[in-house]
Amino acid sequence: MAQSMRDIKDKITSTQSTSQITKAMQMVSAAKLTKSEAKTKNYHHYMETLEDIVRNISSTSTMSHHPFFKPKCEKKCTGYLIITSDRGLAGGYNGNVLKLMQQEINSHANNEYKLYMIGSKGFDYAKRSDLKIENQFVFVPDDIVYQDIKPVVDKVIGDYMDGVLSEVVIIYNNYLSKISQEPAKKQILPLAPKDTEKTRAQYSFEPNEEEVINAILPKYLEGTIYGIAITAKLSEHASRMNAMQNATDNALEIITDLQLVYNRARQAAITQEITEIVGGASALE
Repeated sequence: MAQSMRDIKDKITSTQSTSQITKAMQMVSAAKLTKSEAKTKNYHHYMETLEDIVRNISSTSTMSHHPFFKPKCEKKCTGYLIITSDRGLAGGYNGNVLKLMQQEINSHANNEYKLYMIGSKGFDYAKRSDLKIENQFVFVPDDIVYQDIKPVVDKVIGDYMDGVLSEVVIIYNNYLSKISQEPAKKQILPLAPKDTEKTRAQYSFEPNEEEVINAILPKYLEGTIYGIAITAKLSEHASRMNAMQNATDNALEIITDLQLVYNRARQAAITQEITEIVGGASALE
């Protein structure tokens, strides 16, 4: 009985240590989430203005012949830009993205796709599964800036402009709220014409429309990809915070159950000891 009680006590101590670690990780993720939320909100204001400009110029005849609107590639070949994390302990964050990625790949009968991976979890999965990886970038920092993902973005846009890809699709985890994130896909190339009825302002172009279009569209595309990347990072922080919260709650439940078992074992040991003492005293009478 003494050995059993010692084992239970060791389990309680071990579980308490685990709960302290998960609680600390939850607090770190919560701090990162708050910081990322402010960054994402500010960036979306910038993108709304840029999108309004693109919506205004997308109705012009010049736009319909621009490579960003009309792919050079005659054969259908989709480039998938996959955004995952570098670390685990984030609940279903990576699994949901990779499941959606696999569904998209399975829809291509002739393997007409190329993968551009951001994050080591997605890269490792694709490598183990022997998928067609064209480019990758791992060890993405928490405070992500555009220069961090620029090599992969340049590669996927370059392949589209060179006629290697007919379309580019991003698969990532979209942030809905602190407790809700869902896998999503978004086609970023070729660009779709925008609804001009939603345009909030009219613009004049200097020095001319073509030069403005050639300058604005790459910035808009890069901004869209970067905006999705920071949204995915926001989802990662939220998912990890929730996962660590659940782990902490589970650990506390286990500790409560173990404490109850320990108390019962301790009470049984005390009862047994009293019984032996009383029995010994009776034998001496």
